Amino acid sequence: MALHRRTLYRLTGGAALLGVLGFVVLTSPWTWSATHPGRTLPDAEGADLANGRKVFVASDCATCHKTPGQEDDTVLGGGWALDTQFGVFHMPNISPDPQTGIGGWTLAQFDRALREGVGPGGAWPDGRNLYPAFPYTSYQRLSGTDVRDLYAYLLSLKPVGNKVPDHDLKFPYAMRRGVGVWRLAFLDGKRGEESPVPAGVDAAQYRRGEYLVEGPGHCAECHSSRGLMGNVIASQRYGGGKSPDGVDYFPNISPDETGIGFWSVNAIANYLHTGVSPIGRTAAGDMAEVVKNTAQLPREDLLAMAVYLKHVPAVHKPAPGMPEPNRTDTLVMLRNAVAAAPTLPTTPEQAIAQGGDVWVVATKPVWLEQAGVGGSVPEQGKLLGGAPVHVAARNADKLELVLKGWQMAEAPSVVYQSKGHRVMLAVLDQAAATAVKRGKPETDADTGQSWVPVEVTLWSDAANLNADRKALWDYSQATYQKACSACHVLPDKQHFTANQWVGTLKAMKRFTSFNDDQYRLILTYLQNHSKDLRPNGKEAAK
Repeated sequence: MALHRRTLYRLTGGAALLGVLGFVVLTSPWTWSATHPGRTLPDAEGADLANGRKVFVASDCATCHKTPGQEDDTVLGGGWALDTQFGVFHMPNISPDPQTGIGGWTLAQFDRALREGVGPGGAWPDGRNLYPAFPYTSYQRLSGTDVRDLYAYLLSLKPVGNKVPDHDLKFPYAMRRGVGVWRLAFLDGKRGEESPVPAGVDAAQYRRGEYLVEGPGHCAECHSSRGLMGNVIASQRYGGGKSPDGVDYFPNISPDETGIGFWSVNAIANYLHTGVSPIGRTAAGDMAEVVKNTAQLPREDLLAMAVYLKHVPAVHKPAPGMPEPNRTDTLVMLRNAVAAAPTLPTTPEQAIAQGGDVWVVATKPVWLEQAGVGGSVPEQGKLLGGAPVHVAARNADKLELVLKGWQMAEAPSVVYQSKGHRVMLAVLDQAAATAVKRGKPETDADTGQSWVPVEVTLWSDAANLNADRKALWDYSQATYQKACSACHVLPDKQHFTANQWVGTLKAMKRFTSFNDDQYRLILTYLQNHSKDLRPNGKEAAK
């Protein structure tokens, strides 16, 4: 019995020892290096700082590593937090500070981090596995010359003394040693130039684009779906995917009809330079930061990237919430982005103060007497979205409002914002129109029509008002942009006059999901920023 027990102990101990040794071997950075071919690295001398800067912007280094709260892309103290399903990663300091940055790294150590995902230091002598939040799966394709030049450029920058906190990761991802297994599984050691050059495409341009997109640009790292272990799913490469925090979504940039299949090469290159898409949408969020970098690349590099992206495998994958493309002859309107727009921006009713100026957010009824507000007396007019009024008095929730504007001599029931411009502020019934105080008529030089400056005092409640005109205009601009750039390039607000905007927006309303209040507010906003009102400066908000 004792013999059997000793044998069992030995077998168990041996198995445990083999398990430990297996773990050490599988997780060791040396194991990956031993199973993949080595890489050449030129001498540090002779580095080209100008090329290093180009590699720096192409690699989008500053987006993650610049010190938060400032715009200088050469201040690389790190500290930005990346929230993911695995926990929070804190972007490291890559300035040449010797204590908290990479100032103490050799070129060989920098190269190993960039192309193999192993940093210096750590508890083990074989190096420190780096988490793949750092996109070394793409940077492994960098040439030795570009690695050397990037290293020299980074060391030429100003040191920033900033100790970045350790990553705050969930179990078991906090076990950095285990990343060695991930590297064995998903770091393929490829150096680029893997795909055949498509027929009819300039080989040199295609190869340059492939290098930039697959290597320093690391486009697939964001624009692809990932597996449970955070690896890019090969069949969905460039087909779009969730952001690391799972909240946002990076779009499909493959040449499929659900991606950028309809974009021309020039359109892609222009987007990388300006951040404006073929339908007038402007890059935002992370992509806006990327464009700050790609905009610094030569035009020929942007065209090369565009050519390559037009030839990656197409991935048919509509973005979440988007339908399949319409292949019928019937016009099908998409659910408009306006449906998800925030609530109309209003100031809390109790904050509307006597003596202040406010702007109407949504159509509201008015009366000539205070007693009419909230009573049974029929309304005697309406104030329209965007109309400016002065709060002359306040009695509980009832406001005495003074409206100033202009009327056409032949239309005494309508109050406009300014002479000659059909920016409607209010519609009055006969009694309210009679109460209007009118000034001396003036003739509009453009039309020959007679206009009269007017003022009228009305009563209403404190609902649907805003004391901050900019808040109204910001809402209107955002809603206008979301809705009207979905199908075509967004028209410049100053392309039309105030009067032309009336017919233009009315013709397009049926293609949107604007409700009446949104439509009226957006129309007033566009008119106030039109060709003939914005330069005036008085009617138009700055």
